[in-house]
Amino acid sequence: MKYIVTDLDLSQTASGGGGVGTQVATGGAGAVGSTIQPIADVFELGPVLDVVPYISADGFTIQMTIIPTIKEFEGYDLDNARLFTAQAQSVGASAANPLQQITPLPIFRLRQVVTSTTVWDGQTVVLGGLLLEQTTRFKDKVPLLGDLPLIGRLFRSEATQASKTSLVIFVTPTIIDPAGNRVHTDDDLPFAQNTIPSQGRSVTQ
Repeated sequence: MKYIVTDLDLSQTASGGGGVGTQVATGGAGAVGSTIQPIADVFELGPVLDVVPYISADGFTIQMTIIPTIKEFEGYDLDNARLFTAQAQSVGASAANPLQQITPLPIFRLRQVVTSTTVWDGQTVVLGGLLLEQTTRFKDKVPLLGDLPLIGRLFRSEATQASKTSLVIFVTPTIIDPAGNRVHTDDDLPFAQNTIPSQGRSVTQ
């Protein structure tokens, strides 16, 4: 879970701009002030697994639609965000200049595989083929000297490290009763449990 800024809240107050926000413009006593405050939403990032199971009519096999998803946050599109600049103006004799704030445009990378399969009760399905990429940026600088304009670049360093991890998913469905107990034991299952049941249509994207 991660909070990501996705929108802006533009509001006005009759008391001259009281309130907390990213930017506040006051218009003096008795005037109308404006505020611009970021709005953040919660997003699930990283690997997420969705499974839609159906018990077949034979009572021993399970039809599953398996949807592994990898969602990554890559930052904000600052170039295009400048085309969507929010503006707020206070009203009053001493009103300040209009407030301007770039509307955040988050960038996500989504990778997903959809697979349909049929397995015996207690049989394990193994899925692979998804890569989890992670990029880490390092910044270092000499105190004070690194903050100087122009020549400060000589006292700063930046590096980027990328890593890739292959994601393997194991899914073992089990048929249970309303009390949470397993319906079939290993002895109850058909002899064919060691083979793969006849498969329906499988779709991968």
